[in-house]
Amino acid sequence: MSKLAAIPLYRQVIREVTTAVDAGEWNADESLPSENDLARRFGVSQGTVRKALDVLVLEGVLYRRQGVGTFVSDASDFLAQAMFVPLSGYGGEKPKIEMLGCVRIHAGEQLAEILGLRRGAALWQVRRLLRVAGTVIGLEEMFLPEANFPNLEMRRIRELRGNLRELCWRDFGMRLKDGEVRYRAVPAASAEARLLQVEVHEPLLQLVRLARDFDGKPQVWSVAWFRSEQLAFQAPPEQA
Repeated sequence: MSKLAAIPLYRQVIREVTTAVDAGEWNADESLPSENDLARRFGVSQGTVRKALDVLVLEGVLYRRQGVGTFVSDASDFLAQAMFVPLSGYGGEKPKIEMLGCVRIHAGEQLAEILGLRRGAALWQVRRLLRVAGTVIGLEEMFLPEANFPNLEMRRIRELRGNLRELCWRDFGMRLKDGEVRYRAVPAASAEARLLQVEVHEPLLQLVRLARDFDGKPQVWSVAWFRSEQLAFQAPPEQA
């Protein structure tokens, strides 16, 4: 690794590791070499490597297994990995994904502000339903800038079951990290009520998430609504 005086060494190691991951040198759930091996490879101390890996773990690029090593995170689909559990607390099931469509729209004031765009900027709107035991229990809408993801194809989105994190990584070379998931109770508007097969104003659980790239720029805004009269939403566990 050629060292640049203006950039802290651990930041240079971060760049080298992420470049190697994006190039496919280490695949999802594959263990990285030991910190000592990486230190020799990059010509830095083990402490510098540890600091760089700590940052990448916090950002979700990597995860650790205690006493085993450091691994590459996959581009997992948050909602597809969630569980929907009966109110009794026993059992539970992951949802089946049904894609509804992908259309080009123009950003209104709120979406433009969330995604850091000008009002009227072109966006892709991707919609999908989530089913458990054949019953529709959720609806998700995702928005991403057309300028950053040109020529988005519904065929490709269907292949990945609407997993935009994986699509952004595989097809556009952009890794995303999810921000905090925010939950709130909302009344069903007419559009959501029709697709979720509930009455207008019926209470729904709403989840919102903003995924950013590793430069901190917002890239994908997700809003999901869930019926909760019979099943409770259980978020997927973090990588151990």
